[in-house]
Amino acid sequence: MGRAWSAPLRGGRRGGLVLLFASLAVAAFLVASANPVRPVLAQLAPDLRPANPSLNPVPPYEGDVVEVTVTVVNVGDIAAVSATVELIDSRPNGDVVRIGVTPLSDSLAPGASALVQMPQFLAVGIGEHNLTIRVENAMPAEASAGNDAVSMWMQVLPARTPPPSPPSDGVRIEALATLGFGAFVGFLFVIGVIAVVVALLSRRGPERSEMEPPPPEPPDRSPPPLRPP
Repeated sequence: MGRAWSAPLRGGRRGGLVLLFASLAVAAFLVASANPVRPVLAQLAPDLRPANPSLNPVPPYEGDVVEVTVTVVNVGDIAAVSATVELIDSRPNGDVVRIGVTPLSDSLAPGASALVQMPQFLAVGIGEHNLTIRVENAMPAEASAGNDAVSMWMQVLPARTPPPSPPSDGVRIEALATLGFGAFVGFLFVIGVIAVVVALLSRRGPERSEMEPPPPEPPDRSPPPLRPP
């Protein structure tokens, strides 16, 4: 029997490694094509947020003038050149009233804050109010539209009764009664004594003072006596 003869693979082990790496590269390319990776680019923009709203007076009575202040903070990457802050009042009867809009007085750098005074308004409607403060119209535009509003609760009480009118001229019995029963009786006693003294003095005629000289006697105008012849 003759020997079996086989020709060695061309390239040997090196050719097998090349084929393996080529297959892996093709598979990686196919996966990357199916799920492309989009690079995330940082967007530079301001991010304004309202915080720490305050109310004065607390609590307000119906008809009071109410003042609201809020702090606006820039947590973004660049300065906000301008922006507006709006105040909205949601009343107990369901009405939603736009109180007013206040612009930022100056640009707001990253990390900086500004205190904003909102327009004054009258407390109208007894009960629970919901005040909403919203930052809008930022320039440049904000990267995120969230966290741009804050709400606060306000309880409006019934209007206070006006104080009593001041007493008219003279002494009022009601005012004297507040001093107590004893003071009231003493006051009546003093008034009675004064009235008795005035009555006695009015009955007596005017008395002549001891130091006052008597009035002069009238001149004697009778005829002279007759002389004897």
